[in-house]
Amino acid sequence: MAEGMTVTELGDAVGMTPRNIRAYQSKGLLFPPLISGRVAMYSGAHVARLHLIASLQREGFTLAAIGRLIETPGSYTAIVADRRRRFREGSSDIPPTVPISEDRIRELLPDLPEDLTDTGLAWRDDDGQLLSHTLLVGVGRMLATQGIPLHVVSALQLDAARAATELGTFLRGHLEELLSDPRGRSDLAKVAVQLSATAFEIAFLAAAGAADGGTGDGEETG
Repeated sequence: MAEGMTVTELGDAVGMTPRNIRAYQSKGLLFPPLISGRVAMYSGAHVARLHLIASLQREGFTLAAIGRLIETPGSYTAIVADRRRRFREGSSDIPPTVPISEDRIRELLPDLPEDLTDTGLAWRDDDGQLLSHTLLVGVGRMLATQGIPLHVVSALQLDAARAATELGTFLRGHLEELLSDPRGRSDLAKVAVQLSATAFEIAFLAAAGAADGGTGDGEETG
């Protein structure tokens, strides 16, 4: 994702010392920064990774165990599913957003939509800084480090967001016909999100695993 912070600025963003950050990097827990001249520049993806490491440490995991968890796709998937649930419930101990650099994103992915906020995957704060969700940035980086090209990672996110927008608009029309109370519509929309996410996950895993005979396990992980 987007680079733009020195190690000191990264430390300020996550509440860690530069020494701790470099220690995590030396242990392989944190992927390397972009080197600009002689300066190491860090990104929102580094912020997301460090928040995840700190969260797992608070749960009692050792650094060695954390390394195994975040580098193994299966266990990493379970961690992300758990964090998604906590975000939904409002019980997450990880900040929900991280900053991203529009210039750097466009340099890497020039075919992105002109307005990066039109899908809802990114938005701007009061100062105009572009933000995205911590889990999106973190999971995207994990796929990239496993060899998935950035344009594929981007397409996965954008196509999912467009499909979700279409489904959300469809649902809103039906809920407005059935319910006059906006609070009731909001409550049912949350249930419908879980229905759609479950159906999406089942169908997605079946299609993605079809080439090697996999059909997914049919289990909802979010």
